[in-house]
Amino acid sequence: MECETLGRKQNVLVRRQRLMPGQSSPWHTDPLHRFTTVLSGTEITIEFRDGGEKIAVPVHAGLCDWDVPEPRVHRAVNTGSEVYEEIVVFLLGDENDDPQPVASTG
Repeated sequence: MECETLGRKQNVLVRRQRLMPGQSSPWHTDPLHRFTTVLSGTEITIEFRDGGEKIAVPVHAGLCDWDVPEPRVHRAVNTGSEVYEEIVVFLLGDENDDPQPVASTG
């Protein structure tokens, strides 16, 4: 996964994130509210480390959505045929918050 911070000011962090087809993000949680804009891609699948359901999400350039916190450990997998790229605006509770803490492997 390629991740680039585009800007950070006070309680807002903006990132560009990219997954190649078949690539996955690290296992993580999403403790914060965020707004996502899809730049490219056809489908991502959310997998939960506890073995729960997988959620296939069809996507397309221009798709925008508010995302609520997800405390369960999960990862996104690019199950589409194109590069998945998004811009995410994280609403930080504190300017030092980690918006997507990587989950321990244990």
